[in-house]
Amino acid sequence: MSNKQILLPMDRLGVTSVQEDTMLTINFVTNAKKKYEVKWLLCKERLVTDKFPEGHIYANGGFLLNYNVELINELNELKITYDLTENCNVGLKINNRKIALYNGKGAATFCTDPLMEVLDSSGFGYEILSDDDIRKGLLGEFDIFLVPGGPDAGEGYYWGLGDKGYKNIKDYVYNKGQYFGICAGAYLPLTSLCKDNRYWLDLVDATDEQDLDYWRTGTGFVRIKILDNKHPIMSGLTAGGVNTLDMVYWEGPAMKPLSSNVNVIATYNDFIASGHINNSPRWDLLDNKPAFESVNGWYNVLTSDRFNNHLKGTAAMLETKINNNKMLLYSPHAEFGNIGIGERSKSQVFQLITNGLLYLSI
Repeated sequence: MSNKQILLPMDRLGVTSVQEDTMLTINFVTNAKKKYEVKWLLCKERLVTDKFPEGHIYANGGFLLNYNVELINELNELKITYDLTENCNVGLKINNRKIALYNGKGAATFCTDPLMEVLDSSGFGYEILSDDDIRKGLLGEFDIFLVPGGPDAGEGYYWGLGDKGYKNIKDYVYNKGQYFGICAGAYLPLTSLCKDNRYWLDLVDATDEQDLDYWRTGTGFVRIKILDNKHPIMSGLTAGGVNTLDMVYWEGPAMKPLSSNVNVIATYNDFIASGHINNSPRWDLLDNKPAFESVNGWYNVLTSDRFNNHLKGTAAMLETKINNNKMLLYSPHAEFGNIGIGERSKSQVFQLITNGLLYLSI
């Protein structure tokens, strides 16, 4: 074959992946791109192949690298599934980006710890920034600002960052930076419809109509419906026309767009279970401690009535752009992992985190 390339497919097979260990595969990719050009295959592609059945079409989400014997040997040693192809020029280059993870006042260890676990296992390098670092203007040295969840709807962030920190975040997003917020980190950039709420950045044309009243919902397991199956953050997680994912929810925002500048990627679709006596999960959560803790021992539990009244149909994940700088907001906790499907380290929904960071790097 001339101009040979290595393809690492990430196709979804039911609730698993064609890759035995998706985080191991992504770790390989994130480390390989430090030395080699890596492209992200974001469309379905029929490839010339001798390894898999003739006519096989790979789904979006795979990775392309130029052929290298050293890489092939490493893939074989790690037991990562790969194929060889040629002249495939449809991938987008993944760039190396500097990631800042916020861990100052307002961030919660029960959110930052599992998030760092995902980042470490998938090979994404990052630096931790405190509220003091943000106020000093250090955020400008980074390309991606990752804001984890916290114990409230953003109030705690303000008590650490203050007006100066908030201004620096706004300047960062307007000038150069990509923003990625989860749960309370998704509340933070929303626009409040209440003039008394000084805790949000009013950056995104989306709101939660209940404002700071996060405790109206609770914690539980929910099903989201993917509206934008072709969005890069869903790569390797969709198959067919209708797709859903089961995730951990912990008092995150019920987001509603205020303009056409916001792309709703997924909505809250169904209530599954919570720690409530009548809604408790009937399956083993295995080694997933964050998922277990979210539905056991927390006083504020999600119920089907609360879900239907406050969450159903609202945005669970959305994207917008400010001066062409991307912003991703996730209301549920992808970093908490799967809820009863295999070991935590191989959680399918972790790809929402890694795909998000890859998307902000192209």
